[in-house]
Amino acid sequence: MIARVKTTIFQRDVIRYGSFILLILLAGVLLLMSGVARYPEMLGMAYLSFTFGLRHAFDVDHIAAIDNMTRKMLNDGKNTRGVGFAFSFGHSMVVVLMALVTVLFVEWAKHTLPVFEQIGGVFGTMIAATMLLLLTVVNTFILRGIWREFRQAGRQNTKHTPETAYQQSGIYQFFLKLLQLIQHNWQVAVVGFLFGLGFDTATQIAVLATSATAANAGIAWYTTLAFPLLFTAGMCLMDTLDGMFMSTTYTWIVASSYRKVYYNLILTGISIMAAGFISFVDFVQATRVLWHWHNPLTNWASGLDFNQLGMILVGIFAVTWCIALTMWRVLHLSEKELVGQ
Repeated sequence: MIARVKTTIFQRDVIRYGSFILLILLAGVLLLMSGVARYPEMLGMAYLSFTFGLRHAFDVDHIAAIDNMTRKMLNDGKNTRGVGFAFSFGHSMVVVLMALVTVLFVEWAKHTLPVFEQIGGVFGTMIAATMLLLLTVVNTFILRGIWREFRQAGRQNTKHTPETAYQQSGIYQFFLKLLQLIQHNWQVAVVGFLFGLGFDTATQIAVLATSATAANAGIAWYTTLAFPLLFTAGMCLMDTLDGMFMSTTYTWIVASSYRKVYYNLILTGISIMAAGFISFVDFVQATRVLWHWHNPLTNWASGLDFNQLGMILVGIFAVTWCIALTMWRVLHLSEKELVGQ
């Protein structure tokens, strides 16, 4: 009965977020069709916008933020399948708003966008770094509790209750309070919006829309909004899949004390290292732009490709998950779990 209810909830979430993404995609296609007959070159721009969205979803800051927020909210007993969609939707709203401003005020945007890009490069990056740092600290305390369970499990075979001593730490309570505003999936959209203020992808799509408007003065302004909507559909698709994958993974892990101790220890450790690393890189990149520091460290940080790092992180999670499932079946760990209970 419980399994059937969980399956129903999962199917409902898939239909809900899948429908949202489909609506965004259809809106983008309809706007595109309103002008593609006269300007067939818009098809190429639309394809680039959609693939930009697919590609940007693999940026390592996206993956680290979605994974760590999923981990934190799941620890609070929340439904986390919509974390990826909410983060991506909020992030893409920056793109849509900037594209709208750009196509309505083309001449103003040509002179102002570089200024916004510089300011956003510092402000947005600092926000992303701070949020990832908070998630790193909170999840580190959670990992500490898991490690204590791991050590206790190695000393005796009795069933263990979760270690809660780490939750009494003043540092843990301080950082946890800063994250208490995030209690539901839709609130993650605010975090995604703040991440998007870096204007990295927003500038790309805005320039693309501007190019279409400037090259063909006859294109209606609403037609050019097809580009940011297609970008949003692509990014939301991949980030939603990422969020659901991580939610399903962690849910399976914490379903029992045995899996929680052994597998959660590994995956949470990977998440913390990724979030901590990206937080450090973001801080270095922000200080480089803010104070014009040029040294080996800042040059190294600014030269990193977040998209490649994101794909590597996805690969690490996928390989770790495959190894975990293989060990679970080959070593018959489910039988040990039943014995432990």
